[in-house]
Amino acid sequence: MVLITVSSNRSFHPEVLKALGDRFGFETAWELGYGDVARLRTVQAGKYLLVIDFRDAQRALGVAAAVDGQPQFASIAVGSGGTREELLGLMQAGIREVSPGFSPGDILDAANRAVFKLEAGEDRLGELHAFVPAKPGCGATTVATSVTAAAAALNQAPTLLLDFDIRLGVTSFLLKAEGTHTIVDALQQSDRLDNDLWSNLVAQRGNLHILGSGPMDFAQTVPWERFSAILDFALRNYSRVSVDLPGTAENHECETLLRAKRIFLVCTPDTAALHLARRKSNWLRDLGLADKVSVVLNCVERRNTLSVADIERIIQLNVHYLLPDSALEVSRAVQKGVPIQGSSPLAKQIARIAEDISAKEIVKKRNPVRRFVDYFSISAARDA
Repeated sequence: MVLITVSSNRSFHPEVLKALGDRFGFETAWELGYGDVARLRTVQAGKYLLVIDFRDAQRALGVAAAVDGQPQFASIAVGSGGTREELLGLMQAGIREVSPGFSPGDILDAANRAVFKLEAGEDRLGELHAFVPAKPGCGATTVATSVTAAAAALNQAPTLLLDFDIRLGVTSFLLKAEGTHTIVDALQQSDRLDNDLWSNLVAQRGNLHILGSGPMDFAQTVPWERFSAILDFALRNYSRVSVDLPGTAENHECETLLRAKRIFLVCTPDTAALHLARRKSNWLRDLGLADKVSVVLNCVERRNTLSVADIERIIQLNVHYLLPDSALEVSRAVQKGVPIQGSSPLAKQIARIAEDISAKEIVKKRNPVRRFVDYFSISAARDA
C-alpha cells in the first residue's frame, strides 16, 4: 500500500507518516501539493491511502473529487468535519473518514477504518436501498419491511433490513421480533463486528434478516461513524440491504442516502405530507440525488382530490408507484407479525417494487402503474 499526503504545509507530511508508518508499513510515501492532482489520475493498479490536509478546503475538495469513485483509493480528510456543513460537504465529495483534529491518535483511528474498507474491496459491496418518509405516518416502515421481505423471497438469498430510525422505529413491532437484539445493540458494538457477533445480533425470518428497532434514550446521541461501520459490514456480507430511515436529515441518514443505489420517498396524498415531500425532494436535489429517487404514493384512494400529475407538480418528482389504501390488510399483517403478501392490489405493488430492486440492472420500463389495472387506470387518475 502507498501513503499519499496532500498539503501545502511541509510539516504535514512527516507528521502523518510518523502517526501511520509504524502501523501500516507502507511500500512508499508520496508528498504532494494541491496542484499535483494530475498525478493521482494516472496511478498504477494498487492500493492507496490518501490523507488530505483540509486547511485549504477548496483546493482539498478538488483533490478529493479527482479520486472519487476510484476503488483503489481510501481518502481521509484531516482538519475538517467538525461541523455538520463540513461533514456533509465531505460526504458529497466521497470522503467517509475524517479527523477534525490533527492529533496522531485521531488520524490513526481514521486510517484504521479507511484501510479496513480498502482491504475489503469496495467494488464487491452489495446494493443499498433506502426508504424515507415524507413525514411520520406515511407508511415508509411498512413499505420497507414488506418490500425487503418480498425481495428476500424472490432472490432466495439472505437480504437485510436495517432500522436506522433509532428513536421511533417500529420494524421489530411489525414483525414481532421484539425481545431479540436490535440496531441499538449493533451500534453499541459497531467497532468489533464479526460474523459470529453478527449472527447473534440479527433476527431471521427465512431469508429476511433484520436488525430491527429497539429502545433508545431520546437524549442519547450516536456518532454517525457507528452507523457507517454497520453499513460497511452489512454491504460486505449481503448482496442487498434495505434501510428504513427516519427522514430527519441527520448525518448518518445523509451518508446512507449518498451510498444508496435507489431511494424510495414514501408519501401519502394529504396536503401536509405533500408539502413535506416537496421539502424532502429539495433536500435530496441539494445532495445531488434526485435521479436516484422513486416516489411511492401510499394510501391512494379511488377518488383523490388531486391527480397524479398535480401531485408530481407539487413534489417536483415523478410518482413511480401507487399503493392503494388498505388499512384492514395492513392491520391484519401487523397482528400476525408478517409482511404484506399475497395477491391483493397492495401486495402486487409491493411485489413489483421488490422485483425492481432485485433486478441486476435498473431498466426503464413502461409505466409500472399500468399493471395496477385491477385498482384503477393511471391515465384516468392523471386526467382527473
